[in-house]
Amino acid sequence: MINLKLASILTTIAEICKYREGEIDTVINLSKAARTIRDYQDDISDVFFDGSIRNMPGIDDYAYGLVKEYFERGKISVFEEIKEKYSEELMKIIRLSGIGAKRVFDIYSKIGILTYDELKEFFSANSDLPKISRDTGIKPIHIERIRYCIDYFESIKGKYPRWRVNICLDKILRKFSEYREIEKIRVTGSLRRRKAFVGDMDLLLLPEFNKNSFNIEHTYRLAEKIGKENFIKEKISELVLERNASFKFSTIFGIDLEVIITSGRNFAEDMLITTGSKTHISGLKDYAAGRGMADSITGDFVFQDNPECNNQVLVSPKLINEDDDYVCPEENELYRQLGLPYICPELREGTGELELAKENYLPNLIKLRDIKGDLHVHSHWSDGIMELKRVIKSVKKLDYEFLSFSDHSVSNKFGNGMEIKNLGLKRKYIDKLNSRNKKFRFLMGSEIEIDEEGNLDYPPEVIADFDIALASIHSGFKFDSATNTSRFIRALNEKHIDVLAHPTGVVFGSRAPYFMDVDEVIKTAVKNGKALEINSYYLRLDLNEENARKAKKAGSLFAINTDSHRENNLFMVRLGVDIARKAGIEKSDVINTFGLEGIRKWKKKR
Repeated sequence: MINLKLASILTTIAEICKYREGEIDTVINLSKAARTIRDYQDDISDVFFDGSIRNMPGIDDYAYGLVKEYFERGKISVFEEIKEKYSEELMKIIRLSGIGAKRVFDIYSKIGILTYDELKEFFSANSDLPKISRDTGIKPIHIERIRYCIDYFESIKGKYPRWRVNICLDKILRKFSEYREIEKIRVTGSLRRRKAFVGDMDLLLLPEFNKNSFNIEHTYRLAEKIGKENFIKEKISELVLERNASFKFSTIFGIDLEVIITSGRNFAEDMLITTGSKTHISGLKDYAAGRGMADSITGDFVFQDNPECNNQVLVSPKLINEDDDYVCPEENELYRQLGLPYICPELREGTGELELAKENYLPNLIKLRDIKGDLHVHSHWSDGIMELKRVIKSVKKLDYEFLSFSDHSVSNKFGNGMEIKNLGLKRKYIDKLNSRNKKFRFLMGSEIEIDEEGNLDYPPEVIADFDIALASIHSGFKFDSATNTSRFIRALNEKHIDVLAHPTGVVFGSRAPYFMDVDEVIKTAVKNGKALEINSYYLRLDLNEENARKAKKAGSLFAINTDSHRENNLFMVRLGVDIARKAGIEKSDVINTFGLEGIRKWKKKR
């Protein structure tokens, strides 16, 4: 995934520049360029070689020079200079930690490591953090942060953002749609369950020659044909059973593809099993055994009739993202035989969904169409780069009632934060936009920085004047859990703050979460009637499903926003809704569903 790789290099260079005198503009401009590249949906090399990259937002002369060097030489000299002393993985730890390049370089020097493996080995052999601190003179919190970032980095290895994976998968599906022998194709596995980050792509294929029985010879021929496609690098493994065959391939996209070729007789059950999760299927088999519907020896399901697969158009957007109302008829029949209502794929994680289904108490999950507007979008008043005409077009396509330009506040210098003296000019700008657009409303919002003591960038009387006020932290990585939690609590106790934005601070592959007591922050938000954001940007997705599930159980309200800086980010609201659905969140839990008047009433009531 070249876009992510190139953007990562530019972001690393920007991170190093943060701690040099007079480099603020360089950091801002490189960050803008990196975001443009990583959010571009197609291969960034295409627009470089046709020359149109020069016209893309955020690509200034310096950034273009770095990109040009990358494509012409295969590397960027300034980045190679950084790597001469420390490996690329160690550079990632600098970004993940958020405690500053100078400080992390000092840590590397004092503990005497040059590679990531050496860093892992050091912490594996030295678990006594106070002793490390005494021996090296490094603050314990900084040592703990580095160790924590190693654990986080290991946890995301082999994972990829689903938004980016779906773009790759769409190309594969379009090619498979040309195969005359394929009657039915479905996305399964973690992609179908709408996991935020996935390890591979799973496809279930029903070929015409397997409609009545499983033909091994023809199945092998189909697998060989797939293996010759230009997006396939090589076959990694195969597993052929009596009922189906699985073939795993490495791809040019950097993520593996598993193709399960089934038969008409077994399609429904294979759809259920390959969708998973393993925990859900295990629990379902135990439940089936209690009803006499599982083999006493193998534990496999024993259904009365395995439903015939229904016909469906081969390739459509629904194959990647099923409609929120969609009920798979084949699986629905299997659940019916088990005496259960249909369980949406998003809920099949083994987190209590079977118990809810047994009691016929499954949640009425929020749907994308329930969202009436976005409360967290960045405009040219801070660090957003979006053409207004395209924003308006996107808002109309999403059928929104409102959209809030919630720009950074003054102390966020790398986000081009707004000074108080400019807020009046922005208000006039918003009013002018609204005088021209009668079908929806632009809101005057702000993403207000929480400082080290928990103070907010703007005084209460200024915050009170915003249509929507979000609070957030962008510099909490060098503090311990107690300090960060106290900062959040103090901000949430401020009367005029409405939403806590991207609460844990995580950015996939770039920032590990803050040290914080998530439960205590949730408790404070609930007590004060504040909303917790599910940030839909594809590398954030924060709150994640685990924390969103906790917050739902605690009675929290949510705001599903995109944190958009580019036009196409607005449509990532789909990803935030998916997180909410996985957490069992319903329409009434999300303030974006209230409508503009509903949000105003909520603010007054609170």
